[in-house]
Amino acid sequence: MKSNTTENEDTKIMKHIKRKFVHEYKMNDDAYQFALKQLPKFPTNAFSIPKEKVAHLITTDKTFIQCFTYKINGTPIPIPEPNPVVIYFSNAQGFLFSIEEFRINLFEEIKKLPYEIGEVQNLMFGFYSVVTSFVSSLSNSIEAFVNSKIPKDLVIDNPRWKKRKRKMNKYEILRHLSLEEKIKYPLAQVMGKNFMSQKGYTEIKKLVELRNDITHAKSDIEHNINYYQKLYVDTLDFDYISTIEAAKSLINFYEPNLIEPCNCGQKH
Repeated sequence: MKSNTTENEDTKIMKHIKRKFVHEYKMNDDAYQFALKQLPKFPTNAFSIPKEKVAHLITTDKTFIQCFTYKINGTPIPIPEPNPVVIYFSNAQGFLFSIEEFRINLFEEIKKLPYEIGEVQNLMFGFYSVVTSFVSSLSNSIEAFVNSKIPKDLVIDNPRWKKRKRKMNKYEILRHLSLEEKIKYPLAQVMGKNFMSQKGYTEIKKLVELRNDITHAKSDIEHNINYYQKLYVDTLDFDYISTIEAAKSLINFYEPNLIEPCNCGQKH
């Protein structure tokens, strides 16, 4: 596929972000030495660690990293646990470059009149494929982040049953509340602030709406044939760059600098 993207268009897209683990921090000298002395007390078989405990690694540069364990040939191996919020967000960034490229090339092709039908078909297939991946990844990043901030023992009033004053525990919150409801009620209660009043929340709502439209794709009910004009027009008109910036703002609003640019010089 020939690319018609320009340097100016690339600069509109944020730099790719730093990869991070779920939990890591630098240890001071005293903490590092203390941890080293504790190592002989820990079980050599990671799977003998009680379920309520979590495995960690300590690196030679004094970094403490949360891990999960995986058996290879019967031997449990600790693996540093990457932060899914960051992975999903990074995936969305990668798809964003392709979205802009496909969209620009599609618009250039259809302006020709008559255009090459095979080329338009290929561009639309490519465009919609990366759009669905972008929307899914970015939505997953936000959802994973919000879910991660809900404490194990949290109990809230069920916002859907206010008159009956029913309660919800964490399991019920995660299972039954929509993303918007999670942001409005448990997340605001836990964090003491609410992103819904911030600039960028409109873009988050539009993202969720587009995700639902894509996931539950429906043709126009006004026609007797399957006709998806609204869905395709919405994806062609959607502001993907502003939306990923809004997602970054939401995440960093509650956890500053979780999403931050990497200075390695690469696009992604």
